Amino acid sequence: MIVRRAFPEELAICAGMDASTETDHVWQMDERSTGNELQIAFRQAKLPRAMRVAYPRPLDRLEDDWERDECFLVATQGVEVLGFVDVRVQPWDGVGWVHHLVVARPYRRRGIGTRLLQTASEWARRGGVRQLMLESSTKNYPALCFCQRLGCTFCGFNDQSYASQDIAVFFAYPLGS
Repeated sequence: MIVRRAFPEELAICAGMDASTETDHVWQMDERSTGNELQIAFRQAKLPRAMRVAYPRPLDRLEDDWERDECFLVATQGVEVLGFVDVRVQPWDGVGWVHHLVVARPYRRRGIGTRLLQTASEWARRGGVRQLMLESSTKNYPALCFCQRLGCTFCGFNDQSYASQDIAVFFAYPLGS
């Protein structure tokens, strides 16, 4: 497997990938307010049956991201595109946001997402980025497990982020020195 910068003709392949997932677990947010205190907790909850989780962002504008000339990488095996990662950097705070991290359904759970993120991390480190931020829906349990397995630190949420009303949770992936 090779991870490299995407070619323009590969963007349509990336946009056509099934980025949805299936899960029988979610993170459930519990909120409690008492007086001057607000408590937020996330807990794993098992669902009564598996559900399909749609990808929260459209993939039809990947060309715009690629043209930013930041970090748009693909994992390939021969001529086949297995997955891609798209990182956008906020130069004012040295943070790279992983805008997309998608592995084609037949190739998931084979280390491709990890390899894409590691290569994006090397790119970011060379560019002076201090950390990467990953985002997931609380319904995308496989992505939440992926972030935890990589040692990412939970660092916040936004319950107004997605049109679907899902809650976005954020994880920091420090790059070190």
